[in-house]
Amino acid sequence: MSKYRELKIGNHTFIIIDDPSNGDIERVYTSVEDDKRRQTHGEYNKPGIEINLVLRDSQGNVQGGVIASTVFRVMHLEVLWVAEQHRRQGYGAQLVLGAEQIGLENGCLASQTWTFSFQGPNFYPAIGYEPIGVYDGYPNGITEHAFIKRLRGHQGASIKKIISIPDSRGFYLDTDVTEENAKILHQGLHQHVVMHVGDGYKGTKIKLVIRDQSGGFVGGLSAWTTLQNLIFDYIWIEERFRGKGLGKILMLEMERIAKESGCTASQAYSFSFQSPGFFEKMGYKVLGISNGYPPPTTELYLIKKYN
Repeated sequence: MSKYRELKIGNHTFIIIDDPSNGDIERVYTSVEDDKRRQTHGEYNKPGIEINLVLRDSQGNVQGGVIASTVFRVMHLEVLWVAEQHRRQGYGAQLVLGAEQIGLENGCLASQTWTFSFQGPNFYPAIGYEPIGVYDGYPNGITEHAFIKRLRGHQGASIKKIISIPDSRGFYLDTDVTEENAKILHQGLHQHVVMHVGDGYKGTKIKLVIRDQSGGFVGGLSAWTTLQNLIFDYIWIEERFRGKGLGKILMLEMERIAKESGCTASQAYSFSFQSPGFFEKMGYKVLGISNGYPPPTTELYLIKKYN
């Protein structure tokens, strides 16, 4: 893979850089995030909190927990883990419901999550989640399931009434989560994934930036690979350079790199105020739509299979 690739469009010369500086990628990311805030009139960053909740035993040791982010009034469950010996005892449900209550009290309208077929596709429906769609681009029959749950004002007691109250075994939920506690949760989830897929989860980051012939910033994208799949993050083209096919060129270069790495499919997302039509022109199919955000915004879940 070369560091630079030159291309000509009409009378213009552009350069694709496949090992851009962190500053260049940060500029791409910041441009995308600024556009989301503009398109949502500042609502995208609300409530903008991270929800951390752990399950502790009678000695205060972490036996499980949940980590969630919140954007545009939706809580995204990113980590849910309970120690093997304490599973199937209702603690996972307590953690998720506790996190939901925190999200609700901070203005979240819904909760969303992804889970692999070897994780919790049956767990989430049991606690009120509805399917958005199923991603089937992974090898060996592995699928990934997207779920959503509308958060209701009457769904439960205030989180303050259930935190730090031990059950009959002395286990309790705690919102005082340290960095070390969070590491335990991430490591626990990671080990569970590795147990099922081995080293297959390992992949590579794909970062691309385009500059014009004078070195001026034009745009870029970010993606990464795992389990023989490309996971698209974001793309940005400066407004004055749009309509020249540069976004398509970046996407095709990204896919070329992914295919060389053994990828057979791609996963992407797009808000309705972004460019869902662009992805469809690039061969992506809609596998599900989330309507958990403030209307009229929706989020499209997309897949593209290479063969």
